[in-house]
Amino acid sequence: MKTILRNSVYMLMAVITLTSCAQDKSNDKGSNETNASVDNDEVRIEKPETLDMSKEDLDSGVQGKAVEEVDEASSAIIEEAAMAVQHTYEAIKAINDKDKKAALEALEKATGKLELLVAREPSMALLPVEVATETRDFIADLKVIKKQKKMAEKAIEDDYLQVARRALADMASEVEISTVSVPLATFPDAMKVAAVLLDEDKMEEAKIALYTALNTLVIEKEIIPLPILRAEVMIAAAQSEDAKDEDKKKEVLNLLENAEYQLIMAEELGYGKRDKEYKELNSSIKELMKSVEADGDSQGLFDKLKNKLRNFKNRTSQKSTNSGSN
Repeated sequence: MKTILRNSVYMLMAVITLTSCAQDKSNDKGSNETNASVDNDEVRIEKPETLDMSKEDLDSGVQGKAVEEVDEASSAIIEEAAMAVQHTYEAIKAINDKDKKAALEALEKATGKLELLVAREPSMALLPVEVATETRDFIADLKVIKKQKKMAEKAIEDDYLQVARRALADMASEVEISTVSVPLATFPDAMKVAAVLLDEDKMEEAKIALYTALNTLVIEKEIIPLPILRAEVMIAAAQSEDAKDEDKKKEVLNLLENAEYQLIMAEELGYGKRDKEYKELNSSIKELMKSVEADGDSQGLFDKLKNKLRNFKNRTSQKSTNSGSN
């Protein structure tokens, strides 16, 4: 389980880096193509021409934020529960090999782990056993997003639902964290049922019982918007600069402007609700920019904005639950 998690983190870092590279390459091309095809539709804010932060620093910051989220989820993994699932797979393999003794031994180990957990964690309904990640990043600006949404709206209006589905399918910029858990109320009993069936030499029925148990594993998914992570990184970078220097002041203002753009991207992509919270965040950024321009003491405003954005991200992160074989 730990190996799977480690590989997932490495893949997460690679995908974020690759999508960032693709974004750099597509900016000029996408801008030219989009300007010609959006029919002069206005967007809420023009994309800043530059970002006073290296691509490497932005990638590293976003990767760090994403890995923090993965680490938080993985810290809840219960090793004994993970081993019980592993023993379940071993039992199925033994059944396929017609090795009744090995299958019973594997089930005995699984049952022992689960009984220990029932005694030790009686109040826990779900026992996390594995965490995996997937990253999707829609390489676009607000003009492209607006165009794509209009295409989908027109397709729905004309009753071309599959065209609309394809138009919307790629409109995601997010890290998806999936946590697989054992349902403690049912999984241990399923192991005992399978053991009884094995004792009665009902090998196929035992295998079906084990697969049925694996199909009750609960998969919880959390969606974390990448534009919000990017905004967090940009705001943190802006706070670290000394805005008393005129050149540094320009960099700080540029980073805050880019952070505002990322938040509007998140809103346009449908993360969270179109409510006053986005408006409040953007108002806080504008207030902070005014303070920086006036050479005010802005650290308190930075801290307030960072806390507000962190809480907003936690509320915005979409969670869903379903059952299925791991």
